[in-house]
Amino acid sequence: MPIMLKESQLMNNSLFCQQLNNYIRSLNTKLKIDKKSENTISAYMRTYKYFIKFCEQHYKELTFKNIKEDDIYAFIEYKSMMMQKQGDISASTSNSLVSHLKRLFKHIERNAEDLHDFDKVFEDIKLKQPTRKPKGLSDSQVEKILTYLELSKADETYINFRNALLFKLMLFGGLRASEAVSIKLSYFEEEGGLYKISFKGKGNKDRFTYVKVDDIEDEISTLKDVFNLDENEFISRTTLNKHMDRIQLSKMVNSIYSRAGLSVTGLHILRHTAAKKLLAKGVSIVVVQSLLGHSSIQTTSIYANPTEDIIRKEMMVM
Repeated sequence: MPIMLKESQLMNNSLFCQQLNNYIRSLNTKLKIDKKSENTISAYMRTYKYFIKFCEQHYKELTFKNIKEDDIYAFIEYKSMMMQKQGDISASTSNSLVSHLKRLFKHIERNAEDLHDFDKVFEDIKLKQPTRKPKGLSDSQVEKILTYLELSKADETYINFRNALLFKLMLFGGLRASEAVSIKLSYFEEEGGLYKISFKGKGNKDRFTYVKVDDIEDEISTLKDVFNLDENEFISRTTLNKHMDRIQLSKMVNSIYSRAGLSVTGLHILRHTAAKKLLAKGVSIVVVQSLLGHSSIQTTSIYANPTEDIIRKEMMVM
C-alpha cells in the first residue's frame, strides 16, 4: 500500500528529481565521451529512469543531504515490485542497480557546488550472489556445429562464409558480439600458424586475440579472393550491404544452433566455450584474461572450476 505524500513533500521530491535529471544528463554525456558502449549506457539510463520514478513517490522528502542506505534498499524493492510479472530480480541485477547508482552519486560528488560524501550510503550494501556456473558447448556440440558450417559452405554464398567466420571468431577467439560485428579483414595478421586479430574491445580499449590459421583460413581467403571483400569493409555485411547489429547476429547464431540440431540459444555461450576450452588445455588464467579482454581476473576465474578428471591428472604428476 503506497504511502500518501503531502503536497509539500511531492514538491520537494519533484525538485530533487529535477536536480537528479540534470546530473544524469551530464553523466550521460561523460559516458559517451569516455566511449562507453551503447549497451552499457542504456543499462545505466534504464536504472536512472526507474530511480527517478521511485524518488517522485518516495515516502520521505529527499535531498542530497538526507539520502540513506535504507532508501537504496527501498529502491531495489520498488524495482522488484515493478518487475513482478517477470519474477523477483536476481542478486546480480540488484548489484547492478547499486553499481549504477554509485556511479551517479560519485558523479554528483565531483560536480555539485555543495560538498557531498555518499560513500557511507553504499559501503555496506553487498548483496550475496549465487556462484556463477557459466555454460559452454560440449565437444560433441562443437563438432556438430563445425560439421554444419562446413556443409553450408558447399553452397558458395557470401552469407554462408560470413556466418561461418563470425561464428568461429566468437567460438575460437572469444570475441564479444559487439566485437565480432566490428571486425574487418585488415585486422588479421598471420603469425606462425596463428592469426593475430587486433581491434577495439569493450570500453573502446585496444585489444587482440589469436585464432589458428587452419580454423578460419578457408573463410578468410574465400571472402577476399572469391567475393572480393575489401579489407577495410566490415565482414558483417548484410545482403543489403548494411552493417549487421547485435540482434541480427543473435538471430544468425541461433539459426546455426538450430540447423546443427542443437537446442541451445544465445551469443555469450560461445565466449564461455572459448574460455573453458583454453583453461582445460592448461592455458594460464592470466593469458585467458588477456585474450578475453577481462579487466579483472576475478571475471575470468568463474571459468576455472576444475573437473574431477583435471584434478586427478594434476595430482598424478605430483
